[in-house]
This record gives sequence, C-alpha cells and structure tokens, in this order.
Amino acid sequence: MFKNTFQSGFLSILYSLGSKPLQIWDKEVVNGHIKRPQDEDIQSNVLEIIGSNIQSTYITCPADPAATLGIKLPFLVMIVKNLKKYFTFEIQVLDDKNVRRRFRASNFQVWVCPQLAGF
Repeated sequence: MFKNTFQSGFLSILYSLGSKPLQIWDKEVVNGHIKRPQDEDIQSNVLEIIGSNIQSTYITCPADPAATLGIKLPFLVMIVKNLKKYFTFEIQVLDDKNVRRRFRASNFQVWVCPQLAGF
C-alpha cells in the first residue's frame, strides 16, 4: 500500500480529524459501534470503538488480509486515552526475510510467569 511511497518523518494511517479516518481500514462491529465524538479533555474529535467483545469489534489495516502496508519507518506512535475499559492493540510486522512477528498490548489478559507462580 505504501511500499512505493517516499517515507520520511511521520506516515499517518489513522487520524481521527481527517474527513474519512477509516478509509483504508476494514471494520468489524458486533454489538457495538464506531463513532467520532468530541473529547472534552483535548477539545477535538476522537475515534471511539466500543463493543461487548473485543474479538468481534475491531478495525484492521490494510482491509485486504493478503496485502501489506509496506511501511519502513522505524517507530510507531499511538495516543490512547485511558477510559478504564478493556483495550487491546495488535501489530504484525513482516521483516525483509518474510518472517512475521505479532506484538500485542492489552489490559485484559494477565500473563503469569511459570517460574514466579509459586511466590
């Protein structure tokens, strides 16, 4: 998607202030909604994705699962407001040797280290 685009500085793939912030994203919503309300803290439009189950309400980019974004920039910047609700974010990276790695940030899954479980 961005493979043949000159990449320097920042490349925005999701920006809530644009006219169509989810234009290149696929959306799945079951028992929930995706809205752009005005946030009172930052006095600006934000993207609100709410669902009863995080496995059935999400956005994904690119919309085609077989495609890649082709981003080569080394940093990912996210601004997320703590609403004291469950949240997860996943990113999958495909390196130059075609190895896929998936990174997840979440506040609902507890991981227990087996070596420390007895403490």
